[in-house]
Amino acid sequence: MTNGLQTISPGEHRLAGDIIAAGFADDPVNCWTFRNPAALRPVYTEMARALYLRVGFGHRCADKAASLWLPPGVHKHFGLRSTLTMARHILGKGGVRAARNALLIDQAMERKHPTSDHYYLFAIAARPEHQGKGYGGALMAKALERIDAQQQPAYLENSKPENTSFYRRFGFDIVEELRVADDAPPLLLMWRPAQS
Repeated sequence: MTNGLQTISPGEHRLAGDIIAAGFADDPVNCWTFRNPAALRPVYTEMARALYLRVGFGHRCADKAASLWLPPGVHKHFGLRSTLTMARHILGKGGVRAARNALLIDQAMERKHPTSDHYYLFAIAARPEHQGKGYGGALMAKALERIDAQQQPAYLENSKPENTSFYRRFGFDIVEELRVADDAPPLLLMWRPAQS
């Protein structure tokens, strides 16, 4: 499945945000965090614009599926303006509890994030009507070509346990299960060693 596979340009942040929001609309951790799927599109669009397509990279399969990555040595930092933009959408669409949950999950992910050099997969998703058709696998394989050429490890947070077998197929293993609150769904932290 390589038809339409290409690098996402920085100007395509709205497309990236739209695809990822659609793909994550039923995601347990996202539902717990944002409490309203209407927050997903503006938040993911701002993340893509401010960080992942500015200092990271992504791929897409036409307008059906997309992924966003950060390379080694690049840390998650959105800046004040983008943070306030995302907070406005989270609070406005999900309320105080969504803002609290977003802060909890962000702090927990930051504490657990590996400190050694690695590629970080922020998101990989297909629109619901295109899931199960091989787009995610094509996106993952494309990024892993680059990662393996540089003999670097990779890391991700799996927010949907049903996707564990997909990630394992590409060499990721669970290193920890994280729950940020008693009522929060699990977040599976997964690591892929560098391939020689």
